Formats: sequence, C-alpha cells, structure tokens
Amino acid sequence: MKSKQLISGNIKVFYNKASKETRLEKGMGVFEFERIKSLIEKYLSTTSSKIIDVGGGTGKYAEWLAKKGHDVHLVEPIAKHLQLAENRAKKLKNKFWVHLGESRKLDFPTNYADLIILHGPLYHLQRKEDRESTII
Repeated sequence: MKSKQLISGNIKVFYNKASKETRLEKGMGVFEFERIKSLIEKYLSTTSSKIIDVGGGTGKYAEWLAKKGHDVHLVEPIAKHLQLAENRAKKLKNKFWVHLGESRKLDFPTNYADLIILHGPLYHLQRKEDRESTII
C-alpha cells in the first residue's frame, strides 16, 4: 500500500535540492536568525518550556532552544532535514526530539506545548482550508 505524501511533491523536490544546512549562518540568514530568536524570546518563560518547532528544518532553532534548557520537539516532513536535525540533536547535552510530520496534522495532545513555532510551513499552504487546519 502506498502511503499518502505529507507535502506537495514540488516542495519536496525543492527542499531536497536546496541547501538549508547553513542558510541561517550566512548572508541575510544571520539577521533572520537573530530577529526570529528575539521574537521567540518575547514568549518564552525563563523556566523550561515545552516547545514544538513545526517545519523546524535542520534544527537550528531547536538546538538554540534546547541549549537554553527547553524541551523541544521539532516536526519536519523532509527526510534530508530530519537526518540533519537528528545529527544536530545527538551532539547536545539537552537533546531535542525529532518527529516526521507536518503542520496540518500534529501528533501531540491538545495543550501539550507552552509555545508552538510555525514560521515556515504557512508559505507552502496555498489553500485556505490547509492554512486553517494548521492554525486551528
């Protein structure tokens, strides 16, 4: 039996060809990373929070948050990114969790997280129903 694809084939092809490993470490990506971190920090408690990083890519934000002592769950549909995120998590003392998935169907109980990060997947959801099922 063939399993249903989590995301559009075109998006999968794009991300398998694109290099996301160092995007936030060079050029304008450095400014994006610092700006997003400052926005996330506005909503973080100083104690350990449960965080879900949806569409977390290679784990750059998850790594940063785990190093700050948070319990982080990265959710990502691209196998290449999952492997890179897992490799990143293994190097940490306070590891983060890596899950195969996507924004429209998260496998977490209601009210599981203190904070959900969702700053990439909405770009890819072209249909209103898909965006609504992600946010609701």
